[in-house]
Amino acid sequence: MRKKIFIITISTLLFITILISLSFGAKKYSLKEVLYFLINLKESDELFIKIRFPRVIASVIVGASLSIAGLISQTLFLNPLADPFLFGISSGANFFVTLSVFLGLDVLFKFSLSFFSFLGALFSVSLIYLISKIKGKITPLNLLLSGIAINYFFSSLSTFIVIFGRDVLNKSVFWSLSGFSTLDIEKMYFLILTFIPCLILIIFLSFKLDVYSIGEDQAKTLGINTSLLKTLSLISIALLTGISVYISGIIGFIGLMVPNILREIFGLKHLKLVFLSIILGGLILSFSDFLGRFIFYPVEIPVATITSFLGAPFFLYILWREKVF
Repeated sequence: MRKKIFIITISTLLFITILISLSFGAKKYSLKEVLYFLINLKESDELFIKIRFPRVIASVIVGASLSIAGLISQTLFLNPLADPFLFGISSGANFFVTLSVFLGLDVLFKFSLSFFSFLGALFSVSLIYLISKIKGKITPLNLLLSGIAINYFFSSLSTFIVIFGRDVLNKSVFWSLSGFSTLDIEKMYFLILTFIPCLILIIFLSFKLDVYSIGEDQAKTLGINTSLLKTLSLISIALLTGISVYISGIIGFIGLMVPNILREIFGLKHLKLVFLSIILGGLILSFSDFLGRFIFYPVEIPVATITSFLGAPFFLYILWREKVF
């Protein structure tokens, strides 16, 4: 009963958050207008369909993407502290984007930055995985410290690159801090078309991830091809993190908070956790984006600031719970 109440509550809150976010902004809409526009998108005005609607939908999907990436990371590394932000995966994606801008590769083709963001995320998550296997089993603390070191390494490289040109600095800073404010409907469609195949793949892998979460050796004993599972998981994490960084810049702690909250309530069944991650991750990030627009309106607080404010205490709680220190 408690689980059903939780699901109904977060689903209702997500729906309410979407409606309020769609209604609030430089041009305000009544809830009646918002509902009418959602039912009749072709009859909505230009601001709603081209700016407000893509921003809100993208915040939900990015929240879902980061939550699922965190969920798969925690299973793959068998570590509740695994998170695309803390482990430097987001920073790796950001570095590759910054490097591509510096080299002028961002104009190679449409959405080229998303490709480089994916490559950076894939490189980072693969590096973390290799580090975790250097001496066999590694402690959560050592893995966390390795991820933090990689995070700072890629962040410093990004900073080093942007000092060479004002254009690179302007583009990089604006892109990393703008969050969802520059989103358009084309980027929203691109985000959806990337997210859906990843979701289908992870649903397909959910049972194997259930078994792997018990331990890699047990998974091998039960006939699961762990090498293939790890490869597909790494690609999924990279895709979900890379597209999120491309859309909204670096956003921290969503991938840490959501999986840990859901596992505490619903256990280890990945199929259920994946769908619940969409709801809870979408709720937290869309609400954070709304808060960033609302608190000091018309001045907008970067959504990453809001999620860090929420996530930092939760991170300390996880450290205490796992007795890392």
